[in-house]
Amino acid sequence: MPKFSVVIPLYNKRNYIKATVLSVLEQTFSDFEVIVVDDESNDGSLDQIKDIKDKRLKITEQKNAGVSVARNTGIDMAVGEYIAFLDADDYWHTYYLDTINQLISKYPESDIFVTAYRIILGPKKVNFSSAVEEEYDGVLLSYWETLKNKYEFVWTSATTIRKQAIVNAGYFTPNELIGQDLDLFARVAQINKKVAYSTKRCVDYNRSAENNARVRVRIAYPKAYLSVLSQELNNPERTREEKESILLKYDKKMIAYIFTLIMSGEKTKAREVMRQWNPPSNRLKYKGMLKVASRTPDMINKWVYTLRLKIF
Repeated sequence: MPKFSVVIPLYNKRNYIKATVLSVLEQTFSDFEVIVVDDESNDGSLDQIKDIKDKRLKITEQKNAGVSVARNTGIDMAVGEYIAFLDADDYWHTYYLDTINQLISKYPESDIFVTAYRIILGPKKVNFSSAVEEEYDGVLLSYWETLKNKYEFVWTSATTIRKQAIVNAGYFTPNELIGQDLDLFARVAQINKKVAYSTKRCVDYNRSAENNARVRVRIAYPKAYLSVLSQELNNPERTREEKESILLKYDKKMIAYIFTLIMSGEKTKAREVMRQWNPPSNRLKYKGMLKVASRTPDMINKWVYTLRLKIF
């Protein structure tokens, strides 16, 4: 039995999937299996990896059911104690699994293990999830306090989770169009909120990839994730610092939801959601900006959103 099961959901990533799979097979830590779950791609994605000869690579196909079901299929197939997630257009540096293995050895009290990552915004534009100058690792006592970070601290292609913790949390929620990963990670943290981490940048998040979820999803409504955040805002066990972080994340997701409603032409719905949303006083300015956006021509709003994706 391998220590790690790497789960890669695949849907129409012909131009990326081979490099993604090879980035796993080239890991310096070799005790793993790779499970690619094809969600009925129609662009020849599977043809790109069928000629790879490696006994650790397993490919399965399913009728189109979405990324959550594809990941759940991979989890059910997995025999490893730890599930490492990787999107079909992202890449691991050769030392990713070795870094995660070291974290597991040092911090067995955690169920979630993460590393820092690079965000590839374009050929000449790269951002970083961690800005520290010197590499170090440790354990964060609360996942909830990570939600205030500029970029997601626990992010899919840089996250490995103990399989039993995923089973206990209830797997990915099917039929969610966005935020499926954040929803699961939060539910795992409801049971064990400790996060083992390394600031070593081990992963490339290919934000400039074709068919990226940020571009593909018209309305950014992470219903399941917002539900978990709401539960935790009312959880008496959460500290003041945790709740401040949770509320900040909730408000950011609401801003994205309302703005994408506006961009999709559903301005009446956007104004209705704004009336129900009550951010703290220091974020009321964003509500005002959204009201302005609801009265701004669609062309300008789309230009603003495109610009935002290029710089963040």
